[in-house]
Amino acid sequence: MSITQEQIKNIANLSKLRLENEEQLTQNINDILGYVEQLWEVDTTWVVGTVSVVPWKNRLREDKVQKGNPKDLLECSGQRVIQNQIAIQNIM
Repeated sequence: MSITQEQIKNIANLSKLRLENEEQLTQNINDILGYVEQLWEVDTTWVVGTVSVVPWKNRLREDKVQKGNPKDLLECSGQRVIQNQIAIQNIM
């Protein structure tokens, strides 16, 4: 797989980029694509997929249900409370 200078110009035009050295950019992209082609040839059938590189499980605390007074939470807001609801200013 390779890319031509014409394709580079089209991509640059679509993305509204100004290119200074199209030949060097074309060569760099073709080098990258060559490397990607090499990676496709590697046999990875025996490799197990990795979700995380760290072998730990999530170290989250367990949720604990605690009884509390909802009015305490409303009062923590610092806003005016009317009929157990936080009062806000009209938006207009």
